[in-house]
Amino acid sequence: MGSSSSLFSFMTEEMLDEYVQLTYLSRTEIFHLLKKFLLLTPDGKIRDPEYRYPLEFIVEVFPQLKYNPFRDRIFKVFSSLKDDRFSFEDMLDLCSVMSENCPDHIKARWAFEIFDFNEDGLVDKEDIDMAIERLTQGKDAERVVEDEEKNHIITVLLKAMDLQGNGSINQLEFEHAVGKMSEFPSSFSFRI
Repeated sequence: MGSSSSLFSFMTEEMLDEYVQLTYLSRTEIFHLLKKFLLLTPDGKIRDPEYRYPLEFIVEVFPQLKYNPFRDRIFKVFSSLKDDRFSFEDMLDLCSVMSENCPDHIKARWAFEIFDFNEDGLVDKEDIDMAIERLTQGKDAERVVEDEEKNHIITVLLKAMDLQGNGSINQLEFEHAVGKMSEFPSSFSFRI
């Protein structure tokens, strides 16, 4: 690792190899992620990959999360301790799933968790309503979706995705539906 090894004092070659094997990230992407995390440390050194940073620090060095309408859900789903903090390894997991190299079915599983706002193991009318609200919220009055329009969108989505006809979408139905959406993998991705 040359001169950068002192910056990443916790990182051994074995750990790096393990991170590469366990994620969909390259060595270069992992190093880039480490460099971003260095911005969060007072002395510019990372000593503990399990140290948990406050989320407000994370969003400052990851602008792709700062402005994401699902930011709180992403953090909740990917935070290993569900404590409003993120470790380097939590971020490694998130970036791995958001990588272009991550298989679509794995992206779909994580997307399901993010869209299951009420955490009942299903994406139902309430969850879809919340997703629409987040996607259309803003200062522009023209972006507001009226209740009638929202209900129509929910009905159409449930009709298309709810294969069991029980008023909600389970994880397999969700994976099946997003698997047919050619734009899903690119919309559920970001570069480190």
